[in-house]
Amino acid sequence: MQFTIQIDGSAYGLTPWLPGTLAPARAGVYQRNDPAGPYSCWDGSRWRDDAADAPTAVKQMRSSPWQDAPWRGLTDAATEHCATRRGHGVVDRGDDADTGEPLIDPCPDC
Repeated sequence: MQFTIQIDGSAYGLTPWLPGTLAPARAGVYQRNDPAGPYSCWDGSRWRDDAADAPTAVKQMRSSPWQDAPWRGLTDAATEHCATRRGHGVVDRGDDADTGEPLIDPCPDC
């Protein structure tokens, strides 16, 4: 049975659930299975804290307590801009409370 997800009005196939001991090839937001998830961002070396949706997952900076939970992603790369930041390429994290400097991170999905 093929599962799909809608991103910006386009349907994309999803991989089967993969074991948490296998790391994703690319950084980005993935669906995660119990006890993690339902979404978490893989930053290339660790799973970040879990979130209820993809836009919230990309903002998480702490490590998820469940590094070995099963995960799945898209079967093909999305042809649209990043669904998390709509192609802007950065995550605006507001301003530093002490210095007033902007806190901007590269978007891991772009």
